[in-house]
Amino acid sequence: MKLLVPVLAASLCAALSLGAQAAPDASAAPLSTMQGTAHFLVLDAQSYPLQGTQLAGTCEASAGSFWKAQKHSAPWRCTVDADGVCEATITTLADPEGKPLECRGTERSTITEPGKTAEKSSYHAFFPRGVASSYTLMQKGDSWKHGDYLFKAVDSQQAFDAMAHHWRKRYYAERLARSGDGADALVSTEAAHYIEDRDYPNLTFLSVRADAPDTVRVTAVLSYTDYAPHHYTQAHFDGGSQGEQAAPLTQERESTVCTMRDLMARKCSYYETHHFDIPLALARQLASQYQRGARTDWPLHITSGSGHDRKLPVPHAEFAALVDALGR
Repeated sequence: MKLLVPVLAASLCAALSLGAQAAPDASAAPLSTMQGTAHFLVLDAQSYPLQGTQLAGTCEASAGSFWKAQKHSAPWRCTVDADGVCEATITTLADPEGKPLECRGTERSTITEPGKTAEKSSYHAFFPRGVASSYTLMQKGDSWKHGDYLFKAVDSQQAFDAMAHHWRKRYYAERLARSGDGADALVSTEAAHYIEDRDYPNLTFLSVRADAPDTVRVTAVLSYTDYAPHHYTQAHFDGGSQGEQAAPLTQERESTVCTMRDLMARKCSYYETHHFDIPLALARQLASQYQRGARTDWPLHITSGSGHDRKLPVPHAEFAALVDALGR
């Protein structure tokens, strides 16, 4: 016991000495603050925007050692607009290079739908990678409790805008692409479609060529995993005043990526690109159905001889932007 006391005393002295060495220089200049923006897309279980819903919370940024940390606490709040977008300006600490430090939730955020009481949700953190903008999808499930709803980080503003604004004519109008000259001139909505995984593209877009000014081409780029290719052959769609119509698909390309292991596991990757044409008059009818703020689309599905059926709806907003661009 007599030997133990000096040992403990020596250990305590060493710990205090290390703590003193770890303490920051009191004369060090405090970090400045900066503002970042958290972008939320808030939808109900049917993917409609929860306009008027309020999100709120508090986060805290911290820098320095445990002994003498500099901290900054920031309350944040935003209201969901007609597109489902909620943008909160959040003040956080900035590192010496001017990048935002992560701001971590100190309490569970609240979500208040119009006419309802506030629900406690998750602890939200912002700017973990030193980028002053964050993008998040929040889709309601059984409730807003943590684990009951979909919470997904969105990779980029491009991806976020595609999710939030693809029902708007302006969204497509700002992304229309023009290429070629003379008879090869082309106007296309392809660039408006964000592709989340370039290895597995799936999109349907519209285009008009100068050498076929009275028709609109509908192109479907497909990728899927299965044990055999689907070989889609027919398009079925709303023909406006002509009622339900069907048209044969023209195949542009088809390819397969498949190893023996993939084949045994029914996990081969197949790629198909097809198109068909509709009269410009029908495209004008569909464009006229666009209403700002409404989420409406042209029902389109394609089928194969083997019984496969795939829905590929096209927003009326996309037709409206294309027809406006043609100016005739």
